[in-house]
Amino acid sequence: MLTIPEALLQQCFEHGRQTYPEEACGYLSSGSAAPDTLLEVHPIPNIQNRMHAEDPVTYPRQAHEAYFLDPKVRLPLERRLRGEGREVRVIFHTHPDVGAYFSEEDRRKAVWNGEPLFPGVVYLVCGIKAGAPGGAVPDGAVLAWWDAAAKDFRVEPVRSA
Repeated sequence: MLTIPEALLQQCFEHGRQTYPEEACGYLSSGSAAPDTLLEVHPIPNIQNRMHAEDPVTYPRQAHEAYFLDPKVRLPLERRLRGEGREVRVIFHTHPDVGAYFSEEDRRKAVWNGEPLFPGVVYLVCGIKAGAPGGAVPDGAVLAWWDAAAKDFRVEPVRSA
């Protein structure tokens, strides 16, 4: 299973603190020489509130309980990483005030027609909760990855290095 470097995990939590009480989201990428070594966090704006405002039937949730990676940032980032020989290895998001778990909604959004929407990509969910006045604090983290034999995601607590 993938190990998340402690510095990158803390950057994900920091992004969550900055966007709290809304969900934060983004990517973690690897380098070309070592695809299993995570090198960089790429925060991506969560435009869930905009999607909800434009079409509340299709997008019934708001940003405090869902995320939608801004395609105007996500797509150019993916192209740039590919051009550099790097790849997206992790999609991360936070769960404000409900803890770190891979929800049924997370599963639903990660699968298309019974198969993973992003093969080979691992999901990182970071819990973030109200903390001291004026700030949010980490509340655990889990990783979810596709198990082809089980046709479902496996989930385990984050191992950090």
